[in-house]
Amino acid sequence: NCVKACKFDAIHIENGIAVVDGEACKACGACVKACPRNLIDLIPYEQRITVKCRSTEKGKAVMAACEIGCIGCKKCEKTCPNGAITVDNFCAHIDYSKCTNCGACKEVCPRHIIQ
Repeated sequence: NCVKACKFDAIHIENGIAVVDGEACKACGACVKACPRNLIDLIPYEQRITVKCRSTEKGKAVMAACEIGCIGCKKCEKTCPNGAITVDNFCAHIDYSKCTNCGACKEVCPRHIIQ
């Protein structure tokens, strides 16, 4: 759905995963609206720290299904000096307007989903 929605040919499916070409993307948001599972976010181009998980399952279910999924432990939330990262519905989310790319959240993530 996201590939069809993109008028700039910025999204391609590789190994079953949608991959965005940052140079071609115009941040129009069409892919975000088209994704039926809400798996796509617009992330500022200069943003270095991102959360690589969108699961809202509880920790035990995530651990059974995925080796690196967010388990909602909130270590990142407690560590962020800027209050830029919060955990809602068992998944970490970054407020890019507050994030300074310091990497503190990345360092404490036990599942390494913050990269």
